[in-house]
Amino acid sequence: MQTSLPNGAAPAYRRNRFFQQLSASCYAKVPRDISADELNVVLGLGSVAALAVGAAFTLTVTAPRDCIIRDLQIFATSADSLITQINVAGDALVLGNAVPAAVFTVGNQTRPSFDLPVKGGTTLQIIGNNGSTAAAVVAAAFSID
Repeated sequence: MQTSLPNGAAPAYRRNRFFQQLSASCYAKVPRDISADELNVVLGLGSVAALAVGAAFTLTVTAPRDCIIRDLQIFATSADSLITQINVAGDALVLGNAVPAAVFTVGNQTRPSFDLPVKGGTTLQIIGNNGSTAAAVVAAAFSID
């Protein structure tokens, strides 16, 4: 299904609040009246290191404030790591079989975007399995607004 926009209409999306307050000038300074919440654009889930071959891992964070989770970026040193669950407040965002962690790598320009509002205090969790690399590292973060 394609969506068409009327001539001259801008696409309907909400830019990050931090960037909305910057002027178009290359020399713009960060506005002094911006709140600390608006400066936070990444929500890290931490990392796990020294994973054995095939070992399970869990990355968990609690949302510090109301926000919208956008993209999920995952760094995994094992090329065949799998994401088995992405949970927000216990609700599964991955249905069916496990998803390769490579789907969520920073270099993948077609990675899924969640654009999901979450309340402060909500638990976000990534669960997966390491692939065939010994002593692997997995880390993850959501971009937020």
